[in-house]
Amino acid sequence: MRRAKTAVVTGATSGIGAATARALAAGGLRVLLVGRNSRKLAASARALGRGHLGSLQADLASPDEIRTLLAALAARVGALDVLVHCAGEYEWTAAGSLDLQPFARLFDVNVRAPYLLTQGLIRQLARARGQVIFLNSSVVRNPGPGVALYKATQHALQGFTDSLRQDLNRRGIRVTSLFPGRTATPRMRRIYAHEAKPYRPGKLLSAEDVAQVVLALTRLPPRLELTDLHLRSAVPY
Repeated sequence: MRRAKTAVVTGATSGIGAATARALAAGGLRVLLVGRNSRKLAASARALGRGHLGSLQADLASPDEIRTLLAALAARVGALDVLVHCAGEYEWTAAGSLDLQPFARLFDVNVRAPYLLTQGLIRQLARARGQVIFLNSSVVRNPGPGVALYKATQHALQGFTDSLRQDLNRRGIRVTSLFPGRTATPRMRRIYAHEAKPYRPGKLLSAEDVAQVVLALTRLPPRLELTDLHLRSAVPY
């Protein structure tokens, strides 16, 4: 009997993460959700129905909680087919600011957490000859005011992903960086409000659009790896 494929999705309580979890479950994978908010985790779990493998609450800014999360994942998952890193932080930083708190949280969640989780799950990924999908951002190609720290974290994520791919490929694990353009999510609504621009979600990518691309990546032929995939809306804004 063929083993059902298993996926872990971080940031699974809203936006692209929640949509990705739903798409993978609808596509026949058993999905384990990771999120920070217990109430939102429960809501995401209900949306998955029979595809829900379990939910684990963790603040990915905390190394201690990451260690606890890895132990819980090791107990539940023997072979991991897909690891999708959707969790992330976004903050604006003013010119001249010396506040280290946003600096630390952005790097802790956007860079350190996916690095540690991937390293900690290599054994399970190798057993399944699985794949890791990193949700990055189109900001790597687009400078803008107030996003210097956020942009730096996304470049750092891209840098370690490119190098980590060399180690993971030797173990039969494929690695993809996905770079969505502006996507209609609660975060994007806040960004448009901050920019004092009209928010027109129908002209942006939808979280479901991006989730369907993630699902398609899980269905690639096993010898094929897409390393970098950039997405944008085809609708003029």
